[in-house]
Amino acid sequence: MSRRSLLTQLAGLLFACFAISGCYFNIEVPTPGEEPLVEYVLGGSGNAKVLILELNGIFSPDLPRRLSGGSGVSVAEIRAQLAKAQQDPHVRAVVLHINSPGGEVTTADVAYNTLKNFRNSTGRPLVASIGAVGASGGYYAALAADRIYANPTAVVGSIGVVMMRFNARGLLEKVGVSAEILASNPLKGELSSPLAESTASGNKVLQAILDDHYSRFVGLVRDRRRLSKEQALEISDGRVLSAPDAKEHDLIDEVGYLEDALAEAVTRAGLQQATYVAYQRKGRFSNPLLAQAGVTTQVNLLHVDARGWGLWLTPGFHYLWMP
Repeated sequence: MSRRSLLTQLAGLLFACFAISGCYFNIEVPTPGEEPLVEYVLGGSGNAKVLILELNGIFSPDLPRRLSGGSGVSVAEIRAQLAKAQQDPHVRAVVLHINSPGGEVTTADVAYNTLKNFRNSTGRPLVASIGAVGASGGYYAALAADRIYANPTAVVGSIGVVMMRFNARGLLEKVGVSAEILASNPLKGELSSPLAESTASGNKVLQAILDDHYSRFVGLVRDRRRLSKEQALEISDGRVLSAPDAKEHDLIDEVGYLEDALAEAVTRAGLQQATYVAYQRKGRFSNPLLAQAGVTTQVNLLHVDARGWGLWLTPGFHYLWMP
């Protein structure tokens, strides 16, 4: 391999290394101010309403500041929409429309807790409808619901936690570059730089955190799905399942479409009928359901959703399925 080729690879890898160490490059789009949430009617009839809350894309802690093209799950947006729904006495139930492979651990956990608190504090039914994907952190959030539906062709599961570590020492050595890392102690140096050599001690520290996050996920599955410890552990090996298999293993309640989840929400709210609504901010991320309903919204013209790969280039642990 030529020296020029090695230098090209080194430049690319160093860019990734800076990202991993927390010094990643971030393209920001200036926003003039937060637009208010606007209610759009998607169907149904009657004075009572069912809010359809979209959880679409990657759970990312820094959304919406990244240039990510229009899909992603923001805890701030979830809170804002639930607050608006709580202030409207006509909103009698909420349906989560989920199409997400998960994302950053804390973001998924806070999203779950926010949804759970809304359900507990208002007493309003919360039903989940998984579209194409409800995996890892996406499924984690669905566990807040009273009942979970999944499209017949949905992918469900991937219960587990993952962390990606890159090591650039080998490539640096090929081009005659060495790194000197000064730190207060060996573990600080190893766990703070992709240029440090991995050790059993460092891996043990990270594995302990992974195990803790995993135990939390499994415990939540066990409690919310009313499974035995053995059942929960058996299905929590990272596998993804089809919707029928997920139902067979009690990860979901029904195989069905969004319309079925809406009907469930109407029934649980003690209603005969309801108007289905969604909230949208002008000039912000597009809502797939609103697009299907013919509502014109401003969207990011670049429409690049690279957040899943971006998560691998930032420090942290992830409830994420990225095959």
